[in-house]
Amino acid sequence: MVDFRLIYGRVEIAFEPDDEYVYEVEFNQSRSNIDEWLSHEKVRGESENSDPLTLKLLVELYKKVDELSSIIKNQHTPPKPLKFNFTTSKIGYEGFEFDNECLEVGVTYYARVNLPLFIRREVLMYFKAVTPKCAKILKISRGNEREWNAFVAESERLEIRKAKNSEQ
Repeated sequence: MVDFRLIYGRVEIAFEPDDEYVYEVEFNQSRSNIDEWLSHEKVRGESENSDPLTLKLLVELYKKVDELSSIIKNQHTPPKPLKFNFTTSKIGYEGFEFDNECLEVGVTYYARVNLPLFIRREVLMYFKAVTPKCAKILKISRGNEREWNAFVAESERLEIRKAKNSEQ
């Protein structure tokens, strides 16, 4: 039984079982040093006079330059492809659901979620299968959680607009 709310939302998720947390290193590396530094600066009040959009764009530019630098130095190894790739039918703040029965109940999975945003985001998370179609998010980094929640909120707003337009 699902104990959280889901709304219509399509997101591509690549995943595979990972009960032994083999992908923990990749998960931990996803938390960018620049993101951590920026969050510390915000806590200390150092960035209160800065434009948030400019900061976000600069952070994304920094990440791209860092990625290109590692490719040039041959330090870049592409992530190992995950076994399964499905699209969700519903999403929520605490979990999501697939169209197909593709999960084993009780199994912990590692996932890469491609959020269809302006600045393409890959969110890394661990989730547990609640039913053969439905999953509950177990572990997600703070920055990724913010991106996921913003995407769910925007999907929710779109559903509300659709419902209002269909009533009229």
